[in-house]
Amino acid sequence: FNLFVIQGQTGMNILRIAAAAIPFFLLIMVALVMITIFPEIVTVLPNMMSG
Repeated sequence: FNLFVIQGQTGMNILRIAAAAIPFFLLIMVALVMITIFPEIVTVLPNMMSG
């Protein structure tokens, strides 16, 4: 996500925009850790589709 584009379009303070983006960043980090620890998560759906 490009915070500077959002800041340019809205005129809001960049720190306020960054603070609003922190929960989404944390969710991405949690997903990354989960996929790193449990790589089977990524292959569940393809395995189900192939039978």
